[in-house]
Amino acid sequence: MKSGNVPVLSVSGANIPLAYEQAIKEVWEKGVSVRTEYDRPEDPPSRDATVMITVEDPFAQPRFHRAFADGLGGLSEYVMEVVYGAHDYWVKPKEEILKGVESVDTRWTYTYHRRLFEYEIEDQIVDQVGYMVDRLSKTPYTRRAQGITWNTKLDPPTDDPPCLQRIWGRLIEDDDGVLVFNMNTHWRSRDLYKAWFENVIALTTLMRKIANRISERTSRPVRVGRYVDISDSLHIYGSYFRDLEGDREKGIKSFFDLCASRSFEDRTWTSDFVRPYFIDDGVGKGLRPMLSREPDMPVDVREAIAKELEAMEKDGFVV
Repeated sequence: MKSGNVPVLSVSGANIPLAYEQAIKEVWEKGVSVRTEYDRPEDPPSRDATVMITVEDPFAQPRFHRAFADGLGGLSEYVMEVVYGAHDYWVKPKEEILKGVESVDTRWTYTYHRRLFEYEIEDQIVDQVGYMVDRLSKTPYTRRAQGITWNTKLDPPTDDPPCLQRIWGRLIEDDDGVLVFNMNTHWRSRDLYKAWFENVIALTTLMRKIANRISERTSRPVRVGRYVDISDSLHIYGSYFRDLEGDREKGIKSFFDLCASRSFEDRTWTSDFVRPYFIDDGVGKGLRPMLSREPDMPVDVREAIAKELEAMEKDGFVV
């Protein structure tokens, strides 16, 4: 890569954990060193690249990598946040968002669910996911099934604009005539080491929900196809380097040594293993604790998550 250019990388994995490990390796070895707006004075520059990641089968097992930042119960709550809008009610009013960094309201400026399902424009609310389902149900090969998150009025003034920018989907018939839903997501900025994995679990769960809605609308089976993830800036923060590099003097292995020394099964979890922790992780997180802990959650959202919990409690449900 010519000096001064951001590297452009392509990664592919048969499942999510394999793609995650390969992406970390590629960005670590080939990413450019560049400062970020979140660095502390003592932090080294981040490793950064423009990256396209393909997951051939996002629900192939094992689906979960053990090296991610949150606990499994916390991850299940994040999935509900993206797919069902569990925390849309945490978003502050528009007048406070417009104050930008001057706002003293500490509530959120957006959620991905709210931007995708309740996008505000010209005093109207647009369900972009509903549009995608309608469009693909009528014309499976359309190139127009997409939803955006960026709001040109609300986002530039804030210190925390959305990283996800756009989702795009398309249906293709396989050799047996079954519809296959393919989905791309486009990201402005992405924390690879501590956010990418959780983002992908949530977005592929949304992908499955869209496929199921199209199936209901068309009365045809629709299976989930490949997932493609494109980031303008996929980065590993300098503050994470110690976690990745380990500490030989203290006997702490690097991320790469751990990958090399453990079997793939010992680095991952299957959905069957994870499912009980999504329900209740025993330390206050998961769907059951969330529903108990958040009495102010809107009734319709609570009902949707309760229905998801009921399905999750049955054997064979794939989280």
